Amino acid sequence: MKVQTKQGEKKYFSLAMYPYIIKKYNSLFEDLLKEYQMTQVEIDVLAFLANNPEYNHAQDIVNVRGISKGHVSLAIEKLVKRGFITRNPDPANRRCNILYVEDSANKLVKQIQDIQHQFDEMSFQDISQDELIQYHQTLQKIYQNLGGGQYE
Repeated sequence: MKVQTKQGEKKYFSLAMYPYIIKKYNSLFEDLLKEYQMTQVEIDVLAFLANNPEYNHAQDIVNVRGISKGHVSLAIEKLVKRGFITRNPDPANRRCNILYVEDSANKLVKQIQDIQHQFDEMSFQDISQDELIQYHQTLQKIYQNLGGGQYE
């Protein structure tokens, strides 16, 4: 996409920025991954469940977080074996399980959330509240333009 500026036309590679941002985010978890001998996907699944208790099915993680079904299934299996999450049959749909974060994961979840907060602080430093609101409004418009519907 090209944008007209006072200095002339400037090309923006917004999609090219995404892998760098994800790589930077993931790099912040390196020590935690080693300490707990976990994968990034396991961290992402646990963080998603802890941060979004309203999404408590594996399919929710696939749909909302965009992680493949196979990776989600494997991560859930490992997290269950470690006692960090439990799964119980969903009374509304016996083919699905409801996922719960266990108290045994509290220390790890707190460490994950601290890293996520650190990432947010790094990402949004020197950005005003108005700029942050505009950024989120713009992302919401892009999401809707691409068929994503309403997003809160």
